[in-house]
Amino acid sequence: MTTRIGIIGIGGFAAHYHLPHLLARDNVSIAGICDTDATRLKKVDPRLTDVPSFTDYRPLLDLGLDALLISSPNIYHFEQCQAALEHDLHLLVDKPLTMTSDEAAVLIALARTRQRILMTAYTRHFMASARRVKDHLAAGAIAQAITAVQRKNIDDRAPLHGGILHARTVHIADLIPWLTGKPIIGVEGRVESSPEGYETFVDMRLTLKDGPSVQLLVISGDGEFQDEVSVYCREQSFRIDKELLYAADRRGRWTLVDDLPDGGNSTDHFIDALQGKIDSANSPTALDGQDGLQALRVIEAIKEAGRTGCFVEIPET
Repeated sequence: MTTRIGIIGIGGFAAHYHLPHLLARDNVSIAGICDTDATRLKKVDPRLTDVPSFTDYRPLLDLGLDALLISSPNIYHFEQCQAALEHDLHLLVDKPLTMTSDEAAVLIALARTRQRILMTAYTRHFMASARRVKDHLAAGAIAQAITAVQRKNIDDRAPLHGGILHARTVHIADLIPWLTGKPIIGVEGRVESSPEGYETFVDMRLTLKDGPSVQLLVISGDGEFQDEVSVYCREQSFRIDKELLYAADRRGRWTLVDDLPDGGNSTDHFIDALQGKIDSANSPTALDGQDGLQALRVIEAIKEAGRTGCFVEIPET
């Protein structure tokens, strides 16, 4: 079985993450590519030189595709996903799924009606660092506290992608419930924003259902980069720094864990699921868009808590 896939958006992440995995498979055919930047289309991988290319995504949908990878700016996800589902295409979408939870709910309903896969490309589900911690908790270790710290300079692409909460923190909003198996049911804290309305400082307490407290600190615009989640357990504590994992000894010294296996990747997982090789009940990531929806609910709740100064409850999926 060969899957014909199209790609919308061939910028840095698609080019360096998704494309190498797709091109390495002998059961995938990249049938068309699209990017609004015509220059970028000319610099694509040489193996795609003869592949039809477009600066408008709509002709791409008429190429007889099976699936579509959407790696375009976040503000375009909803329109492009909706059009693709109406063409009965399976979808792999870089996070966030959409810009709002209402948009995500519309797509989920449409994907269910069309019986299509709708998968948010949460790459951290496939990082061995995160999977090791998830396995540790699933084996019975009790998380007593969790902290998440993100720092990033202000991005001049914020009008296309949203502020740091949509561009980065949506990963954390998804990762922590996935690690613990416990949904985030409420948030409270403080948010400061730039005059343009983009978040520059977030100090938020996340409440997990029957779980430990989670402290989230997000700083945008200080010129530094940091992206860490620390899980403190009585038996063993871990710090996830994207692909890297550190473990703490009893004196509190953090040492690199260097025996992590390959965790796989979201691109191959999507293709395997589409080709019937993945049982959705045992998938490490949702194939129906529900995790994308729930992460957006958390982001929206953080924004509301910052505006109102009140505790904001989050409905469970």
